Amino acid sequence: MGTTTWLTRSFSPPPIAVQFGSDGIRLMQLKSKRELDIQSAVEVAAGDYAGIAEAFASFKGKECVVCLPSTDVLIQHIRVAIDADDDAIQSELTKIDARWQHAEIRNVCVKTTGTNTTAKQELLCVGVNRIESQRIVENLESAGATVRAVTVPLYASIRAFDKLYRRDGDEKITSMLIDMDESSSLVMIAHGANCVFAHRIESCTDQVNEVWEPEVAQEPALLPISSANSGEFERREDSKPRGLYEIPNNSQGVEALILGELERCLRHHDALFPDRAVDRVIFTGRGANDTDRCAAIATVLGLEGFVADPSAWIAGASDLAGGPAWTTTAGMCLRYAKEAA
Repeated sequence: MGTTTWLTRSFSPPPIAVQFGSDGIRLMQLKSKRELDIQSAVEVAAGDYAGIAEAFASFKGKECVVCLPSTDVLIQHIRVAIDADDDAIQSELTKIDARWQHAEIRNVCVKTTGTNTTAKQELLCVGVNRIESQRIVENLESAGATVRAVTVPLYASIRAFDKLYRRDGDEKITSMLIDMDESSSLVMIAHGANCVFAHRIESCTDQVNEVWEPEVAQEPALLPISSANSGEFERREDSKPRGLYEIPNNSQGVEALILGELERCLRHHDALFPDRAVDRVIFTGRGANDTDRCAAIATVLGLEGFVADPSAWIAGASDLAGGPAWTTTAGMCLRYAKEAA
């Protein structure tokens, strides 16, 4: 019995990654658990479950992992007592937004503050609507899929960055990742691969329809759009965007409201971790196709900027899944590659 189980796990294909976004649904699968070689990648219209059923014909197996759209994800930082239980945490969250009352909640302790009797913990709370996630799972299963796991862009994007772009010493680097969907964007700050801050803003991009043309894979595979010469832990106030297309310093077209939100994200992080200034900003999602806009954001924030493209690392992906819109989907493939049935 044990041998049969081992053989089943060894030869079964990796699960299919199914990422839901406001601009469409992306499906991707790797050929094996060990090699970064793409089996197939398909994009269908949002809500087109009939298209998903047809798309499954190009993949191996029916096992899949699902990433919910950012619009269905609740994110909140709260500061609570060290001994706060789940009920107390949910009560505090519900005071902020009533939707937390019916959400499945995951908590990450970002940092403990204060001492002795004044000690508190700052929590990064992530919640998903149980009814909405169940609806998506049921629709996928009706299309012939078997859902193994459900995740959110917060985790999948960090995993993509961790696996695709990690270098020796990266645990010392603090990165801001901005996943730019059409209707909302997720802002994440990670120490190495550990997310310590997240925030969702309604929009960080105008709709971008042009096709992304990936650059030839070179080292590093992060595509630079700006750089800075200041010290390792200093804010990059004098950064000038360059690289990629020698993008000029131009912040026109970037709404002051969006920039204000991003600057508040930096201040929140810096207040918690004064010794770990953000070193770079990485743009993912369809909105990251607008490199002028990304460069403008990086310039105003004073950070070294990059546009992520997983096709620089996954063999065969440039023709099927090239460009920053596929970063989160690729992260799901890498995260669950060794967890096939």
